[in-house]
Amino acid sequence: MLKENAIRSLKTLLPKGQVFTDRASLISYEADSGLDKGMPEGVVFPHSTGDVVRIVRWAAEHSVLLIARGAGTGLSGGAVADRGGIIVEFSRMNTILDIDEHGRTAMVEPAVINLVLDEQVKTKGLYFPPDPASQRASTIGGNVAENSGGPHCFKYGVTTNYVIGMDVVLADGRSVRVGGCALDYPAYDLCGLITGSEGMLALITSICVRLVRNPPAVKTMLAVFDSVEQAGIAVSAIIATGLVPATMEMMDQKIIRIVEEFAHAGLPTEAQAILIIEVDGYPASLDLQIEEVASILQMHGGHSLRVARSAEERNQIWFARKSAAGAITRLTPAYYTVDITV
Repeated sequence: MLKENAIRSLKTLLPKGQVFTDRASLISYEADSGLDKGMPEGVVFPHSTGDVVRIVRWAAEHSVLLIARGAGTGLSGGAVADRGGIIVEFSRMNTILDIDEHGRTAMVEPAVINLVLDEQVKTKGLYFPPDPASQRASTIGGNVAENSGGPHCFKYGVTTNYVIGMDVVLADGRSVRVGGCALDYPAYDLCGLITGSEGMLALITSICVRLVRNPPAVKTMLAVFDSVEQAGIAVSAIIATGLVPATMEMMDQKIIRIVEEFAHAGLPTEAQAILIIEVDGYPASLDLQIEEVASILQMHGGHSLRVARSAEERNQIWFARKSAAGAITRLTPAYYTVDITV
């Protein structure tokens, strides 16, 4: 339990409107998007690295737990104050600091939304591959904390593959830079250590991420299966051939129906399972890739194959897929979402 004098001293460190301890303000922060709950004893809103340094030094002096929070879209409980303490809510540190088109890097504050960054760099012919289902809401800082993936991680990798530098505040209040904004920065991979640590090792105040060139062309295919098992076998068969699609995503009938009610994307609601497969690369190679994938799918029970004929149709398919987590909440409390790692 925080002592009154500790709360008073915290409020003197930051301007008015950056520290909240009343229950009405705290109740919004008792959970992330998962099942775990825990009421924090306070919430602070840093605006800068200097604010974070002051908060961490105060916490060290008063032996107070700090819990970093981005958008609260995680399912692991990493942003939940299950043992009390103070939530460090980074939502006000949301600036894209720099985009280096030639070096193919971007420097961002932790609360920059994943999709906002991706849309900004796409105007320069670049692309940030980690694209979790929560892409429209989740932050880059949260993606780093959870080492987020997404549909494109099959080919392009997860967040740790794109973090090359960061500014962090350590538990004693020191602000340090790890890594850098050079792709071959000569140092120990401390970014890899911190990525995925859910705020346990340091609080991140800025991140330098690696970008890639937009693929020259993309084709998206949807295939129907009469069982989840058939769809799974088809995925294994594709991998066994050495083909590397940009994405391979499965949805079962329950999810298909819930999502279709929400997204109206024309998904086949009678299907037991569907696979969404995307290939990218040079235009001349895409037709051959699609033909090879289609042949394998049909060999393993796939049918009613549909290739998106326009960017609008492709976007509609992906909107449906990325709406799944939100659509499932319509079944609460009989159904809930969790993340798994294999």
